[in-house]
Amino acid sequence: MISTLIALPYELARLPLTTLDHGLSRRLPDTSVSRTTLDRAIGSADKLAGAILRNDEITDRGVARVERADALVKAARLEDRAGARREAARDVAASGRQEASAKRQAAAKRASDGLSEAKRAEEQGKQRAARNAAQTAATRKAAADEAAAKRTETVEQRKKRVAAAAEAKKKAARQEAKAELDDARQAKEAAAKARADAEVLDDLTEAKKRERQQD
Repeated sequence: MISTLIALPYELARLPLTTLDHGLSRRLPDTSVSRTTLDRAIGSADKLAGAILRNDEITDRGVARVERADALVKAARLEDRAGARREAARDVAASGRQEASAKRQAAAKRASDGLSEAKRAEEQGKQRAARNAAQTAATRKAAADEAAAKRTETVEQRKKRVAAAAEAKKKAARQEAKAELDDARQAKEAAAKARADAEVLDDLTEAKKRERQQD
């Protein structure tokens, strides 16, 4: 009873602060700067008054109010950090999706280019086959002509024919060697493009895996 009477003047002096606190509680959230600052002020005053008046109830009330204000401030900070992390995660996910989309488009373009290149290679192969067939037909015709001419040509004519046939064979051999070199070069280029496409597809597959993991 005596302790209560002693604490009464302090409670009366504290009344305006509690009235202000009640008014702010209806207008502001618990984590607002004004609310937490006032909570600390009232709590600190209760702790000091409780110690002076040797009133454990007032002291405990002050400690509880200060701890509650600190906890609210900490929770608000943690929530802000969590929000920033969520926003950063959304940005990373969006960037990953854009990168994956760009890679898919690039892979699709390379695949389309590869089909066009395959068609060109096929057409070139047909042209080479036609040239080889023409060369073979010409060689056979020359051989037939040679066999027919042997029966009527003179020695000099035979020498000229042999020289011309040798030159024709050399020319055919050079053309065939050039065609083989062209084939080897095109095969090498096709293999390099195939490896590049395989690497792109591997990157695309890995990007899709990361995207699914992030989702």
